[in-house]
Amino acid sequence: MGRGHHVPGGIRSVCHLFRGPGGGGEREAGEISPVAVLIAGRQASQGEMRTVEQELDLDKPVLVQYRNYITALARGDLGFSYAFGAPVRDVLMQALPASASIAFGASLLWLFGGLAIGVASARKRSRWGDRLPEILALAALSLPAFVIALVGLMFFYRVTGIYAGNRYVPLTQNPIEWLAAMWLPWICLAFPLVAVYARTVRSQLLDVGSEDYIRTAHAKGLDQKGVLRHQLRSGLTPVVTMFGLDFGLLLGGSVIIETIFRIPGLGALLLQARDFYDFPIMSGIVMVVSGIVVLVNLLVDLTYAALDPRVRIGERSGPKHALV
Repeated sequence: MGRGHHVPGGIRSVCHLFRGPGGGGEREAGEISPVAVLIAGRQASQGEMRTVEQELDLDKPVLVQYRNYITALARGDLGFSYAFGAPVRDVLMQALPASASIAFGASLLWLFGGLAIGVASARKRSRWGDRLPEILALAALSLPAFVIALVGLMFFYRVTGIYAGNRYVPLTQNPIEWLAAMWLPWICLAFPLVAVYARTVRSQLLDVGSEDYIRTAHAKGLDQKGVLRHQLRSGLTPVVTMFGLDFGLLLGGSVIIETIFRIPGLGALLLQARDFYDFPIMSGIVMVVSGIVVLVNLLVDLTYAALDPRVRIGERSGPKHALV
């Protein structure tokens, strides 16, 4: 069985974009697809280009290409990587744990860090307590993640004499070394968002604190922890929504962080695939990241409904609010 049986799935969606004029049955007789020329290389023979074209179904009509794409995708076939000489799924599975380590660690850090600072700022109101979250948020958003990463690397090296980049080891291999390699990337990704979440949490708690049911809870003698618990259930719903959106942006921002710290994740893999014009890898990464974003947003919707009992998730029209 030839290598053509391993061709994706996923590559065809990208091939439609890069195919160029005259593709998908519209080319003149004998003309080779520009995508096949790009992948095979201009130094390749016409026979090699024709082979690539046939393996990618670029010599077939567009509807046939889409049918093959859907069929392969239903089987979980993301294609075959020409650059790595292996199925795309296997290559992605090797890089996914590193990206997951960055994403989940950084997201938990900014979520719980912002929550703790926001709650403390809302409970102890003062002149500086009112202004500090705004100042920190503005300063944090003014610094891109790659600037924070470079400054962090230089500062850590100056203080300890240890270069924090290129130290990644899998969690299953050595948890201590894994943690030592991951804490600085987590801070670099989480720092801009901690202040934003702290400001949002503080604002929400102050708004909810003026509601009638909170005043009633105080009047009934409920302690501060009990009141805070009720405030958080109602006030955290916008924060949960923000988390779902920011998690998707995090997956994009991790490309730079993985490159700076030399972490072999999906972001670094994407740059390698770009250098080799490896469209199966690029399209496979897009599919995996898109699936993760959809899954995270589904969990966000479920969490939203659990936090606020007034929320009802409709079958057709989306979230509905009703008094209970």
